[in-house]
Amino acid sequence: MPKNTEAFEVPSLAEVDPEYARLDAQFHDLNSQKAATDREFAVLREELAGTRGPVLSDSVAALVGEAPSSLTGKRQRAAELSKLSSDLATAIDLVGKRLRERRDLAKRPLIAAVREEYASRAAAAATALEAALEPLRAIEELQRDFDANDIAGSFEWPQSNISHFAVQFIEGNVRKGIA
Repeated sequence: MPKNTEAFEVPSLAEVDPEYARLDAQFHDLNSQKAATDREFAVLREELAGTRGPVLSDSVAALVGEAPSSLTGKRQRAAELSKLSSDLATAIDLVGKRLRERRDLAKRPLIAAVREEYASRAAAAATALEAALEPLRAIEELQRDFDANDIAGSFEWPQSNISHFAVQFIEGNVRKGIA
């Protein structure tokens, strides 16, 4: 096993692709704005829930000699928040779509950044599996003999065909030129 196995850390997509990082930050910022907007809108809806009927605008109230209603401002603010929440949802959908599209491009430098480490670890795993392959095959042969004599249930056996996995892993990495 390579000595630096513990020290290696896979970078995030944002670390290898500045545009992905920008879109990701924008996506999270928009979601934060929407959450704050929705909280404020919910409070205003709660306050306005018990009020019904027409409310005079500030200018009409001044013309008829009445005090302006605080509900007018709250209703206007609620309308603004409703529109803002809708606009934020649309922006979040748009940036989310762009983020998903960018993810495919951002994966390329990430894959390049981790390829050597993966190759090193895969080679170490393939070497270890090759060493274990013969004993694994021997125990599986023994298991088949025990099955034939109906005594296999008296022993612990792996739940999967480990030697088949080992062969596939070794051959797959050798074919890909990783091992």
